[in-house]
Amino acid sequence: MARVQSAAQKARERSLQELSERLGYTFKDLALLDRALTHASMGNEGKKSYERLEFLGDAFLNFAVADVLFRQDTEIAEGRLTETRARIVSREPLARAARRLELQSHLVSGKGLRESERILCDLMESVLGAVLIDGGVTPARAFVRRHILPQKTRTDEPEKDAKTALVHHCQHCKLGQPRYQLIETKGLPHEQEFVVRAHVNDGRDALGSGRTKQAAEKQAAAALLTQLRAS
Repeated sequence: MARVQSAAQKARERSLQELSERLGYTFKDLALLDRALTHASMGNEGKKSYERLEFLGDAFLNFAVADVLFRQDTEIAEGRLTETRARIVSREPLARAARRLELQSHLVSGKGLRESERILCDLMESVLGAVLIDGGVTPARAFVRRHILPQKTRTDEPEKDAKTALVHHCQHCKLGQPRYQLIETKGLPHEQEFVVRAHVNDGRDALGSGRTKQAAEKQAAAALLTQLRAS
C-alpha cells in the first residue's frame, strides 16, 4: 500500500525539486538531496545528516579543482597550483556559492542553530557529494565547474600571498603567529631543494618544498592553510 504523503512532505519535495532545477541537475533519488541538507542536530528525530556526504564532497572537490588547474596550464608550478586550489575550496567562496543557490533556505536543522559560514560551506560539499552518488563523476564535475570554479580561474595573476593569508587566518582564529622551520636541504648547490615545516601553536603543521626557502615556505603555508580551514 502506497504511503500517503503529508502536506509538509509534499511541500518539502516541491522545494527540493525547485532547488534541483537551480543546481542544474535532476536527482533520480531526491532523498539524497534531502539528506545533503539535513544537519546532524536532527539526529534525535531519526534523520540521517549530511556529514558523510560532506566528507565525500570535500574529497571530490579537492580532486576536481586540482584536475582543472593541472590541465589548464602545464607550466604552472606546484606551489601556485596548491595556493590556487586552497583559495577556491576555502570556506568563504564556498559559503558565497551556497548563498547564491539559497541552500540555507532548504536546511533542516534544530532550533537555534545559526547558518554559519562553516555550515554553508558544509552544504556545498554535501550537495556535491549527493550529486556524485546519484549521477556519478560527470555531473559532479559539471556541478563544480558551474557553481564553484570562478568563471576565469587564474593561477598566474598576483593573489594574496599564502603566508599572508595564513597570518590573517591565524589572527582571526587566535592561533598565534605561524612559524617556519627549515627541515632539510637536498641536492647540489646549484640545484638545491628546500623542505620547510610551517606550524602553529596548537601543533598542527604542514610541509612544503621549493627551489628557494621562500617558495618552500609559501607551499608549506598554503598546505597548512588548507588544513586549518578544513578543521
